[in-house]
Amino acid sequence: MLPADAGRRRILTAAGGALLLAAMRRSIATPAFEVPVVDSLTLHVVVDAATTVAGERIERPGLLVERGLDHPADENTPSRSLAAEYGLSLYAVSTRGRETRRVLVDFGYTPEVLLNNFAIMRIDPADVDAMVLSHGHFDHFGGMRGLLETKRVRPGVPLYVGGEEIFCERVSLLHGQQRRFGVVDRAGALAAGIRLVSQPQPALVAGHAFTSGEIPLASFEQPISPTLFRPGAGCARELLAPEKRELTLVPDDMRHELATCYVVKGRGLVVTTSCGHRGILNTIARARSIAGVNHVHAVVGGFHLVWPRPEQDVRLTVDALESVNPDFIVPMHCSGDPFIAEVQKRMPGKVIRSYVGSRFTFDAASA
Repeated sequence: MLPADAGRRRILTAAGGALLLAAMRRSIATPAFEVPVVDSLTLHVVVDAATTVAGERIERPGLLVERGLDHPADENTPSRSLAAEYGLSLYAVSTRGRETRRVLVDFGYTPEVLLNNFAIMRIDPADVDAMVLSHGHFDHFGGMRGLLETKRVRPGVPLYVGGEEIFCERVSLLHGQQRRFGVVDRAGALAAGIRLVSQPQPALVAGHAFTSGEIPLASFEQPISPTLFRPGAGCARELLAPEKRELTLVPDDMRHELATCYVVKGRGLVVTTSCGHRGILNTIARARSIAGVNHVHAVVGGFHLVWPRPEQDVRLTVDALESVNPDFIVPMHCSGDPFIAEVQKRMPGKVIRSYVGSRFTFDAASA
């Protein structure tokens, strides 16, 4: 007989798998494009909440992790170092045959940290083929102003967002007080020649990646966001959902949040959640249904299992992830210490930690 906790876990794991299959069947829309398959994908961690000693190298089947810089320092003692902050920015470089595409996902919290790390990592904004802004929280778009001020982004580069809500001014509820939490600078982006692509449907990005579009809430996961937004402040009321247009303040259900995903040849899906307000499991189910690919090679990003999420949500999430059985789990940003501790305990061989300057290379399986 199984111990009580083990029996409960097995039941919940099976239930989690059933929920994910149901979510795949209830996807919002079938994309009007064929999902591409790339030969390799390298995710450069430009902004995250922690740094580490450079030089570590981890090799696993289908994954190479390198910490720190991939070029020699210009000086024996560099005058500055990579900086960490509470925010997220990823630079995705993918190959498909002879094509190479570069996609910037999110911009971190401050221009200073984003530009500092770009310079040290030798990332040139002029090389960016497309950008994705996952959602309208300042720790994901705050660094964008600095990027635009470099005037290095090529005119016409697309910026993908999940709908008009992303442009509404946010109000933070932290510490029990309402405080302004910024607004995405749409005017500044347009003035810099950025081409805005705003839609709730999945979109093809730079011919190599795809966005999730709106992520259905099909599992036990529900959005818990520490913000409200103001209809009409930075955004057009008439383009919002009818039930939200006439309100003064709207609780964020993060309906506009996007994940950015790839299919790596012979490996499966790489799902980057950015913040994961809509839930890791809901996001995975959405990516599976769009791509028509069941196997998850890696799930990467913030999983938003921090306060005020109850610990029960952490356990249920790991139960379901055991059923999904991804090859790798890379928690970043807002994943939370309770989640990281639980998933390391239960799935230790699959968890790889993220630090600023890390490079995660997912390569195609050998024929």
